[in-house]
Amino acid sequence: MIRPREPRQRRTFDIWQIVYIDLMTNVMIFFVVLWAVQSRPKHNGISDTLGTETVKMVSLPGDVLFPSGKSDLTDAGHEVMSKLFNDDTHTVLNFDVGPLQKRMLVIHGHTDNEGQKDKNLELGFERALAAYREIAKYGNEVPDHVVICTHADNTPAEEVPAFSGTLSAAEQAAVREAKSKNRRITIEDKLVSRAKVEP
Repeated sequence: MIRPREPRQRRTFDIWQIVYIDLMTNVMIFFVVLWAVQSRPKHNGISDTLGTETVKMVSLPGDVLFPSGKSDLTDAGHEVMSKLFNDDTHTVLNFDVGPLQKRMLVIHGHTDNEGQKDKNLELGFERALAAYREIAKYGNEVPDHVVICTHADNTPAEEVPAFSGTLSAAEQAAVREAKSKNRRITIEDKLVSRAKVEP
């Protein structure tokens, strides 16, 4: 005679086990949140991840763009700017990068360390302004997306050798070359975050 199987009883948990599992889950969540908060970098200003990013940087020799000590573009300077920004496809000066970022062109006017610092700062600004005016010919949106900076050998491309006494021809050439590299226009293509970062 075959006895019918009794239905297997499901294992039931005591109420204390359920409470214990819930408690452990909450403790784990607490430590994950605590770790995430402590791992966040401290920001003073714009976020490093959503903040300012230099996409491209172009350095143009000032001796090609401008006559010595002047801020009017030479014919060669006009030609260089045209090759860089006269774009039939309108992609070079397209500033539409979405709602969370803004594209900016930062134009740096650099001089060498010859003469008075104040005069060099003015010359650096005037040259950067001349470059901006030339670039603005190729894009209607340029005025809303440009920052102009001036530097009087504060950020040299090359350190000028500190020779003393009577300089040899080679030493004079080294000084001239270093100062020539420092006289430049640098155009920095930046993406700046529009997202607000809480302190």
